[in-house]
Amino acid sequence: GIGDLNLAYQCFKLTLVNNNDYAEAYNNLAVLEMRKGHIEQARALLQTASSLAPHLYEPHFNFAVLSEKVGDLQRSYTAAQKSEEAFPGHVDTQQLLKQLKQHFAML
Repeated sequence: GIGDLNLAYQCFKLTLVNNNDYAEAYNNLAVLEMRKGHIEQARALLQTASSLAPHLYEPHFNFAVLSEKVGDLQRSYTAAQKSEEAFPGHVDTQQLLKQLKQHFAML
């Protein structure tokens, strides 16, 4: 909350030492890795979070955003659909899906 990303990173790592199945910690670590530009590490963390808790929308949405940013539109669309299934009312997911559909229509 105060913007200390290094402290947040350490806290999420400690969370995983305590509970290696905590999907939210993997998701949040992935967000921090994305901010650092560590794309592959973020992708791996998001895949872990998604497999541990497929009912959560955040890992799917974050994976969709990450994939879209690196140009992997098919994976982005698939992940956005999973995010939509988990939380149909998520506005950002709806916007991303609309954007991806428009892009696919131009192809």
